[in-house]
Amino acid sequence: MPLTWLCLLITISAFGLFFPAVITIAQGRGRAAPGATSALLGSGQFLLGAAAYPVVGLFGTQSPAPMAAVMVTCLTLGTLAAMATKRTHSCGHGSPEGC
Repeated sequence: MPLTWLCLLITISAFGLFFPAVITIAQGRGRAAPGATSALLGSGQFLLGAAAYPVVGLFGTQSPAPMAAVMVTCLTLGTLAAMATKRTHSCGHGSPEGC
């Protein structure tokens, strides 16, 4: 059980460190329509949270381990998606960041 709580602490700390940066990058990419970008980010967060909630319940309610497992899975999928996005958006092809 202490290992589960340590993993949760690390995960929540990572959310606090990286989440603001991810939102800033996304808002920068969608600067042509900032309201729509914000709405898509917010609704996407609620949609993914609503989809993950029942999955956690399927694995039991007596331990925080199912929640930790779903969080790690979502973080892994998010990392893979970010890596795939980085590969498709290379420097010099009209990227707004200016490299």
